[in-house]
Amino acid sequence: MKTFEYDILFFQVKKQKDYDAMRSALNERGTEGWEFITAEAGDYGYTTFWKRESLATKVASE
Repeated sequence: MKTFEYDILFFQVKKQKDYDAMRSALNERGTEGWEFITAEAGDYGYTTFWKRESLATKVASE
């Protein structure tokens, strides 16, 4: 059975350049095998939620 691990990242966004930093961090997370689930906008930025298959699951299936 697949198992997953989860992570939450917060991005403070005040200026346009903050979106560039956020985009870079999101792309980096994706290359690490994390899958974006959803984001919530708040007064001070965005909270993003991520998941990826846990390493224990991958080792067990090999």
